[in-house]
Amino acid sequence: MTLLRAKIARRVALGPYDSRVSIGLRRDLSVAVSAPKARIPVSLRPFRQEDLPLLFPAGGDASAQSELVDVEWRLRAAAYGALPSRCFVAVDERSGRPCHIQWLTERGYSEAVRRAGALPALADDEAMLENAFTPVGYRGLGVMAAAIHLIAERASALGKRYLVAFVDADNHASLKGVERAGLTPWSIRTKRQFGFGLFRTVRFDPVAAPAAPGVLPAPEGGTATVGDRDGAGSTGQG
Repeated sequence: MTLLRAKIARRVALGPYDSRVSIGLRRDLSVAVSAPKARIPVSLRPFRQEDLPLLFPAGGDASAQSELVDVEWRLRAAAYGALPSRCFVAVDERSGRPCHIQWLTERGYSEAVRRAGALPALADDEAMLENAFTPVGYRGLGVMAAAIHLIAERASALGKRYLVAFVDADNHASLKGVERAGLTPWSIRTKRQFGFGLFRTVRFDPVAAPAAPGVLPAPEGGTATVGDRDGAGSTGQG
């Protein structure tokens, strides 16, 4: 009954209608960019289970608790093979404490996840940044941009040429961090849901401004109906 109540609560929270606009950003990893510097020394390593309580301490803010639910879902999905995604954390080198978490997703996630998450169909040489989160105490220090640059180096080492991310249009802090790491606006994604999430649509449109050098043109705009993914959490950077 607890799971049923949680599912009903999520449906009600969606409301009868909602629209969400995200900016798609992209970077050609073959083009060198200046590494953004954080205000603290940071390094990157794979996620460890013991990082969870440090990144999401009990009694944290609502955004942290919501993100924790999504991280736990993504860990299960990755373990089951439904989501070929690698989880990284940036570490404060002064204390060894994790100060940022983010995922690098590759081609091969299930069609259900792609439709429900309104995700692009990645090519073999593409990887996507997802679900960046920085604890309150480390925000405003440039940690996110530095972490993205380090993750981009990992993506390049994996043979990827392009790195993409989708950030909510009103998430100005994340947009600034992603752009500092060398990604430039590439497309606009509009997600809509009707009837408490029973029906969803997604549309991708090219940005109005010309693409920066090394950035491929956006795909043709179009609308598709997408399915549902209860308990999956958010996608993209925002």
